[in-house]
Amino acid sequence: MACKTFACKTLARGAVALALTGLLSACGPQIEQAAAPKPITAQNALALQDVVSSQLAPLQLAGRDYLLLASEKRGLVLVDDAGSEQLALDGGTVERFALQQLEPDNWLIAVYDEDSAELQLRLLDLEEGSPRIRYLGAMATTAPQVAMCFSRQAGRTHLFAIDENGLGHEYVVHPREQAWEFTGVRPLYFGEQVSSCVVDDRSGRLLVAQPPLGIWSLNADAEMDEGREVFAASAELPEGEFGGLWLDGISGNLWMTAGDRVLAFNINTPRQKPHFSEALADMQPVSAAVLQGALLALEEESNRVLRFAVTLPEPAAEMQAFRGPVEIPRVRASAQTAPVTSGGDAADDPAIWVNPVNPSASLILGTDKKSGLSVYDLNGKLVEHFAVGRVNNVDLRPIQHGKFVAIAAATNRTDPGVSLFGISAAGEVDYLGLRNLDMEDPYGLCVYRKGADLMAWVSDKDGAVQLLQIVPGTGNVDWSLQQLATLEVESQVEGCVVDDEMQMLFFGEEDGGIWRLDIAGFLAGEAKPQLIAPVDGERLAADVEGMGLYHAGDRSYLVVSSQGNNSYALFSRDGSQFVGHFRVDINLDKHLDGSSETDGLEVSSAAFGSQYPQGLLVVQDGRNRMPSQTQNFKLVSWADIAETLKLPQ
Repeated sequence: MACKTFACKTLARGAVALALTGLLSACGPQIEQAAAPKPITAQNALALQDVVSSQLAPLQLAGRDYLLLASEKRGLVLVDDAGSEQLALDGGTVERFALQQLEPDNWLIAVYDEDSAELQLRLLDLEEGSPRIRYLGAMATTAPQVAMCFSRQAGRTHLFAIDENGLGHEYVVHPREQAWEFTGVRPLYFGEQVSSCVVDDRSGRLLVAQPPLGIWSLNADAEMDEGREVFAASAELPEGEFGGLWLDGISGNLWMTAGDRVLAFNINTPRQKPHFSEALADMQPVSAAVLQGALLALEEESNRVLRFAVTLPEPAAEMQAFRGPVEIPRVRASAQTAPVTSGGDAADDPAIWVNPVNPSASLILGTDKKSGLSVYDLNGKLVEHFAVGRVNNVDLRPIQHGKFVAIAAATNRTDPGVSLFGISAAGEVDYLGLRNLDMEDPYGLCVYRKGADLMAWVSDKDGAVQLLQIVPGTGNVDWSLQQLATLEVESQVEGCVVDDEMQMLFFGEEDGGIWRLDIAGFLAGEAKPQLIAPVDGERLAADVEGMGLYHAGDRSYLVVSSQGNNSYALFSRDGSQFVGHFRVDINLDKHLDGSSETDGLEVSSAAFGSQYPQGLLVVQDGRNRMPSQTQNFKLVSWADIAETLKLPQ
């Protein structure tokens, strides 16, 4: 006979999970086992008619309490608080569902239907005062889904679905003209035995139950580090198969079943013992929740819901004082470049060449710090790649030269020095070769003009910053670098930019903040760097990385990558005043993910056509999603930034 039930599937894979139990059991303190209390008995039961359910969840419609149940015979069944059936799909085989309230009297449901092998979306709402369930859309899957849970992120609905092999996927689910769509964001890997999941939207954490190991906690936001850690280790849990997780967002209690017990944890205090643990008499609960002050529990493939009168745990005190992360405004990505060829942490720093004759034919130069320099057009298409070594940071400036209208320079860590590139008026890029430096590890770089001279600041990864003059040659091979000065710094410097008109250097001390230096005063021995914007964890969160200057008269800004909170901070042109910050967000219309963990950036106020009428921001993307690929660069319209932050026009 085929193995269909949740318990049968779990037992069939038990040997694999038991071999892994030690991974988590050592993570938490061992609990002395006290004498088992007497199991509690049910006060009464709600009888169901031919439902065969393994999951329940409470909800409200028009102020009334209901229970939604998965049904292996009838899909979904809705009953009132007395157990009276209100509606059913009357079709499909459903063991698990996810539930999210979109607005009052409006609930989104995701189910895995075994008969059609599909993830399906349904909407539960009211029609003339009566509940109804409507079909929204579906997606075929290659394996049965054993856990599903919703998350709310930046006004979007995300769905996590994990299959019986432990492979999970995150989707954005969203309406289109004909039906709702599933847009894949990223894969997630757990291994077998996953039983359920839930998302705490207050903290942005995804919790996944994986018997017999415990409960994992990880970041629900795909643009953050996964941050996987143990929420509850096996040593903190009773023996037995895990059932479903259910989060009471009002009280802050995370409920689960394990063996013959129902447990509750404080969602705000991971790695703690449950503050509610009761054994239920004569049953092995697979799903539990709280409704009207009573504990409700359901056995696997059951036709009754048992109600228990117990003293429920108090709401978590932290829920009253809990402050979620400050929401940073979001601006949608406009385009992206092709992914770099190298895997891992490879893409790093961009530069923008503005074609003075035809701005729409401008170029983006981007470093692949494992292989070389890539050249892209404004649509993100790869035009050319120069495999010249481990180039890290790149910058460019216009120049008056017989052959070239601009020169780009990039630090090269393969053979310590600076690689030079010439750009012609037609947008053709020539490699001018490598110029070696007396430096251990060339790292950060920014180029500027001092009158007719072309200058560059170059940092040693673990040392000082050198001021160089780029001396033009008559051909491609006789360009040279002349060292003019050395700036001692307190710690690692990478991002930097120069305001050519003001002859002011801005550089980022990754863990310290933004520094400003009057170049002329420094060369005269009369000026030292000033810390003008320290890392504070909110406006700037370490590491401080890329920097760029948006030049538009009185509407000029210093733009800085705040890597630690995946955002971009705007300061006044002199860096003295914080203007605002934003994140680069998903653009579902163009199937683009946002950006995160940004290293380098560049910005230009040039009008690049209808798509970028007020200029363009280019940022490195440390996690390239939708789908998951090697790193790349995201393009953002400055007009969208200005609108979001309400910048003066």
